[in-house]
Amino acid sequence: MKHLFILLLVFTKLASAQVENNLNCDNVLDFTKYKGTTFLNFMEQKGKPILDRYATKGYPVRSSRQVLEALENVDPKVKRKVISAVGKDKNLLVSLIDKLEGKTVDLYNLPTLIAKAEPKLSRNRYNLSTFVGLASCGGLIMKFAPGNYAYNIHYGTGYNPKIHNTPELKEKHRKDKQTGRSFGEAPGRFANDASDKAYLTDLEKYVVRHSDDIKDFYLNLFAALGNSDTTYFSSIDKEGQAVLTDFLAVYTAEQARNLMDNKVSLHWDAALLEVTLLAAFHAGQESLELFFRNPNNSREILFTDSVLNQAPCRGLEEGRVSGKSRAARLYDYWQFSSSPSEEHCRRSGINITKEEFRKLGEIISKYERKMNPQLVKNLESHFYVKNRGGNVFLQASKHFINPYTPKKLGKEAYDLAEDFTKFLLQVRSDAKEISKLIKNGEL
Repeated sequence: MKHLFILLLVFTKLASAQVENNLNCDNVLDFTKYKGTTFLNFMEQKGKPILDRYATKGYPVRSSRQVLEALENVDPKVKRKVISAVGKDKNLLVSLIDKLEGKTVDLYNLPTLIAKAEPKLSRNRYNLSTFVGLASCGGLIMKFAPGNYAYNIHYGTGYNPKIHNTPELKEKHRKDKQTGRSFGEAPGRFANDASDKAYLTDLEKYVVRHSDDIKDFYLNLFAALGNSDTTYFSSIDKEGQAVLTDFLAVYTAEQARNLMDNKVSLHWDAALLEVTLLAAFHAGQESLELFFRNPNNSREILFTDSVLNQAPCRGLEEGRVSGKSRAARLYDYWQFSSSPSEEHCRRSGINITKEEFRKLGEIISKYERKMNPQLVKNLESHFYVKNRGGNVFLQASKHFINPYTPKKLGKEAYDLAEDFTKFLLQVRSDAKEISKLIKNGEL
């Protein structure tokens, strides 16, 4: 009996260790075990193959009891979206899951199965599909540190015309780069939908509120990208951990999309990284000012603290902004496409403003190269890029999102983290002066 009791205790501890995340997923990948390799290499060797396996092999739908428990353990905004989709009728959700329980599903077939199982839910089948995938742990679940998880759900494999060469396969995989949702869970916060806009909103709140204490945030960010090292997450306060977890969740998604065409190039992951680094500059400004495309002249980019609300599906010439003026926010780096086509006009992302944020990155780099040349020289010495010089923020993207950067950087990854963080702290300190020079036309 004594031995049985000891075995029971051991089993209980092991089980609790496996399901310490709020959604009780037991298929969690411990990211800390991959310490010593770049984040890109981790995605190539482990992350993307796991996502592909869920896309091709699928996963079983959990029971209605487990799905309802998950509904109580997600961020309130996620919960409201689900409740709205079922018309506030949880019994309808229970009925749906009871009909799907145990079935092997994937991102491609689940919306259709939902519509067939409960025709009343057909209109919201895609939103419900994402939640069922999340509640069923149907994707790459990553643990960065105690209480910090990313749930990457329903990412396609990527369109390959040589493989997907039938009309059915072409249609199925044509929009793979638009698939998937990522959710971030952090201490004191349930899993939320880590969209670009939500992430940038939280990033602004964090870096502005903690403008004198963002060193650990950036040191940990660079350690994660350069060495897959999240050992010191606890050095950041809970709010910062949540922001960094969301960054890594979205970055995982964008790297997965980057790799869908079987090559590495600057993609939406680069845009996410560069804007996150530029947040250090905005933390030092008196009021947030950024480059914003003039709605009355699409060829002109203005440095301003005042912007106009945007709207999808209206070209710049027709005024894709609402005309209502408001204070600039960091989430203004997220924009709708200016394309007038029905297929593309509702697409949005940070990458759409790359001309604007890279113009700012170029100007900041020019200033620091003149005023703090040794600081910039130290930083650039770590980059594996063809041509050094110019926009330091863009160089960071070319370094981390680069098939020729060594897969194991060792000590050099930490040296870069130290030097880049010093650079960002200097940029934050110089932000008011740089902003003034830009407005005066001197930079």
